[in-house]
Amino acid sequence: MKLTNLVLEEAASFISPTGARTLSLRELNLTSLDAISTLQASDIHSIIDLSNNKISFIETFPRLLHLNVLLLANNHIKRISGLKNLINLEVLSISFNEILYLSDLEELTHLPNLRGLYLNGNPIIKNKDYRLWCIWRFPSLQVLDFQRVTSVERKLATEKFKDATLVQSILTIGSHRTLNDSEMGSNQTHVLSNEDRQRLEEDLMNAESLEEIQRLEEILNSGKL
Repeated sequence: MKLTNLVLEEAASFISPTGARTLSLRELNLTSLDAISTLQASDIHSIIDLSNNKISFIETFPRLLHLNVLLLANNHIKRISGLKNLINLEVLSISFNEILYLSDLEELTHLPNLRGLYLNGNPIIKNKDYRLWCIWRFPSLQVLDFQRVTSVERKLATEKFKDATLVQSILTIGSHRTLNDSEMGSNQTHVLSNEDRQRLEEDLMNAESLEEIQRLEEILNSGKL
């Protein structure tokens, strides 16, 4: 189901126990966020909950100055996009989606006030550089996956990513995919590069579930993303 103006009009809007105005769009079987731009006309919500839907692509959100918390857990999102207008966003939960590459997080560099990020349940957390990369790349973070960022981790991250070659390699892997190719369901595919294959093989070695092993093996066997 698409997010339409009618769905927005009928959605539950309430004050949470903490006093935050909340818009609940959870568990509606939403597959797309077509009408999300209309929220700008009524920028009153501090929390928007889009959890437990079937969203694979994040449409561009309008500038919502009151929005502090965005919940997108349990969807099918492969890349974070469409959030750069949410300059006051403080907490983003995108747990249990399908984010694989560190480069798929780059949209978050546009969020200067982001202090809480939750990516647990995504394939990306198997990447050995994942936590330090997020701490270094998004310096406003205070909590990552329910664990507070420490001063020791900040120092380690700063030291590790002094290496410009390492940074460039991380930003390159996965960045070849356009929005139309991956998230929006185009029939185009990308042939795996040697770097892609190496990263996927590392992920396969660290996989902890049969479903994840099968998914990674299928990608490696097909040679395409």
